[in-house]
Amino acid sequence: MSGDSTTLKPLLKQADTHMDFELPAEGDPRRLEVRKWCEEHPKPTGMELAKQGYVVPHWIAPWGLEAEPELQLILDDELDRADIRRPNNSVAINNCGISLVVHGTKAQQDRYLWPALSGEEIWCQLFSEPSSGSDLASLQTRAVKDGDHYVINGSKIWTSLAHRAKVGIMVARTDPSAPKHRGLSTFIIDMDAPGVEVKPIDDMTGYPNEYNQCFFTDVRVPVGNLLGVEGDGWKISTSQLQTERVALAKPGAIWGTGPGARDMVRGLSQTEAFEDPLVRQQAASLYIESEILRLLKYRNLSDRLQGRPIGPESAIQKVLSAPHGQRVMAMTLEHMGPRGLISKEKPFESPDDRDEWNWGIWFSPAVTLGIGTTEVMKNVISERLLGMPRENDPDIKRPWKDTGKKKEATS
Repeated sequence: MSGDSTTLKPLLKQADTHMDFELPAEGDPRRLEVRKWCEEHPKPTGMELAKQGYVVPHWIAPWGLEAEPELQLILDDELDRADIRRPNNSVAINNCGISLVVHGTKAQQDRYLWPALSGEEIWCQLFSEPSSGSDLASLQTRAVKDGDHYVINGSKIWTSLAHRAKVGIMVARTDPSAPKHRGLSTFIIDMDAPGVEVKPIDDMTGYPNEYNQCFFTDVRVPVGNLLGVEGDGWKISTSQLQTERVALAKPGAIWGTGPGARDMVRGLSQTEAFEDPLVRQQAASLYIESEILRLLKYRNLSDRLQGRPIGPESAIQKVLSAPHGQRVMAMTLEHMGPRGLISKEKPFESPDDRDEWNWGIWFSPAVTLGIGTTEVMKNVISERLLGMPRENDPDIKRPWKDTGKKKEATS
């Protein structure tokens, strides 16, 4: 990349292209059916979209259409064409809702899924704790059965959207005598219940808070809100996190959202930045990383089309995408200078009300920590993909109630 700035022109041209799937023709009956519905419902409610099966078309009926791969792609294409947006309820739609389909009772499904898919009830995911983040299985929040209720005491931290959520999906400890991974269970929590307190965590971005710390004091949860059976909490939680990590491994610089390397290259091309060969080389490197992430996204799609389940490979995508986002934002900041942090100035403009570049620069230090730290993801990769020995954990088989205790001195 050591020539003049024209060396980067093919790169910039490619930045405006997208990988296309060969979708059915304009006259395909499935496409025409979706298009007709969109014309008859130009501004559908979230519930109308959900009842039609358009929010999660890959799910089984009645929530989805059990849609084959082509129909899923047709739906995305036609909804975009009609400028129709699905409800934004990411925890329910992308992460936890499918757990109710797989493990939930009919009563739980009927009560919670429709309001979730329609966006009428926002969900949050109650996992991390002040002393149990990377080692989630060591969590201390307790759920003790008392008649036809569980009584929950403890706290959770870094909970996205808890201040807006009506429903929480919580993993708590029900059996302290079991090893730490086996004594966990999953509950559906009413976030408005007595004893639930939510406190916002303000961050340095300056935007309204996303994260919160939640306190639970003698919160009574009906037995009917246990998801699955006691002891299934780790299995359910792991599957939810794998889905989330894949959802985040997209080219957008910050956890798959906001501007990415393509946008950065496009912005830099409007300045004289590419006159510097070192800048061109750095930009090209980030662009290549972005394209790798984009292709991994399509590999995920291919796996879903072939019916392959999400596995531990999601950790690789998290390890790649998080530091990439930090590098994109660091390079952008270097060329924006101080003015870029206080105003929406060219060439790094944001298309919506929130200045995505500004927010991304401030938020980027956190992306290697959330949804599993880079260090934890490397352990997952080494142990579950490469077959290396597990990291030594003296508490792995001990009852949770005995962990952390010092061995009694022997005379």
